[in-house]
Amino acid sequence: MALQNASYEKIQEEYLRIRTENDRLYDERLKKVYADHPELKEMDDNIADLLLKKAFCALKSDEGPDAERAVDEQVAAAHAKRDEAARAAGVDPSYLNKIYTCPDCHDTGYIESESGPARKCKCFRKRESELLLKDSGMAQMLEKNNFSVMRTDIFEGETKEHFLKAVEFCKGFINSFDTDYRNIMFCGTVGTGKSFLSSCIADELLSTYHSVVYMSAKTLFDSLAEAQFSDEKKPEAEAIRDRIYGCDLLIIDDLGTEMTNSFVGTELFTIINERYNSRRSVIISTNLELSLLRDRYSDRIFSRLTGSYDILKLSGPDLRSVL
Repeated sequence: MALQNASYEKIQEEYLRIRTENDRLYDERLKKVYADHPELKEMDDNIADLLLKKAFCALKSDEGPDAERAVDEQVAAAHAKRDEAARAAGVDPSYLNKIYTCPDCHDTGYIESESGPARKCKCFRKRESELLLKDSGMAQMLEKNNFSVMRTDIFEGETKEHFLKAVEFCKGFINSFDTDYRNIMFCGTVGTGKSFLSSCIADELLSTYHSVVYMSAKTLFDSLAEAQFSDEKKPEAEAIRDRIYGCDLLIIDDLGTEMTNSFVGTELFTIINERYNSRRSVIISTNLELSLLRDRYSDRIFSRLTGSYDILKLSGPDLRSVL
């Protein structure tokens, strides 16, 4: 999954608005040019007739490719004549061409291919990336938490070696994300880099058009509880669940800081289990030791976490005090 359907439809609506506005500007431009130079309109009408003739040739299989090539030559000659006349009239020939914000895909978002299916244009990819980042809720966090700003000079000795191994593991997780289903649980005390590495992974995956949802455990379960027990927020509950279960990567930060009760336990197991069954990855960070995790949550949750998650334990001083 990349974009949610609503986000995809939003992009398509944006393209429609762009095309509509460009068509309006193009019509206004032609109207003015044709009013001043009616001979150019006559030439463009002739080109339009030739293009229509070409379309008919394509439909008539008995005429063959030679007929199409002949019309193509006529179109090229007509364009050259029109361009010469435009320059003589003091009009840039390109001014008579259709207006496109993106010249590559002609504001459709897709580039057609003769050898295969259409592919997404770079402008679509850019907008897709922007929406995925917005939906992730991590825009501000990722500005300060990504591999490009990572520092290793604040580590020493075994702590540094251990952290670098964790970084290499995270990069392997990213590189094999589409081919090797894996989950990660970061364990360690406050400020040892758990949230930082989670953000680095999210940043890299978002840049390759994967959908990522990041939520603290408290926010996640508070949102689910509020939506679950309020009739007015039933649609909101459905939207939250769609994002949690449908995103490519779910990040649950600071597990253990939420108020634990039977509702939280049930929801946590459901999330972990459903995403495991659908082979959608989860990253969990927690300050709790494994023994405390087992005491706080059910045996089945603990079993799922220790059985299907790669556990990376980070140690060292609180890095926030030195940054």
